[in-house]
Amino acid sequence: MDTPEKRPMVIERFYQALDEDTAASLSADQKAALEEAVLSITLTTRQRIDIRRTVSFFGRRYFYVFLAGRDRRNATRHKSTLGRMALSVLVFGWLLFCAVSVFITLYLIKSALGIDVFKHFHVGLWTWLIEHQR
Repeated sequence: MDTPEKRPMVIERFYQALDEDTAASLSADQKAALEEAVLSITLTTRQRIDIRRTVSFFGRRYFYVFLAGRDRRNATRHKSTLGRMALSVLVFGWLLFCAVSVFITLYLIKSALGIDVFKHFHVGLWTWLIEHQR
């Protein structure tokens, strides 16, 4: 186990947040396992480029983070069911809009050319369009 001076800041904060009696009751193996677990789930980075800065702007402090490097995550991200359903509805709506637009365009072209597919049956879209053109 590292000395407190050599431990990462996140480990120091973890021990500050932990109850003193609980921290004192942990064995060296338990502390090492806890420190390894904390380091594996926190924002400690192993990226080649890690820039974290703060900027003062109009009396407030803002921070920015720039990370770049190889993606070492081994698990795929969990996508929400609601998000996938919303995307499915959006894609279906877009495809339906495109299909209806194509059919209306083809119908207007057919009507403009004077082609009757069914005798004595017209939707009236071409007639309505001609009447309201003025």
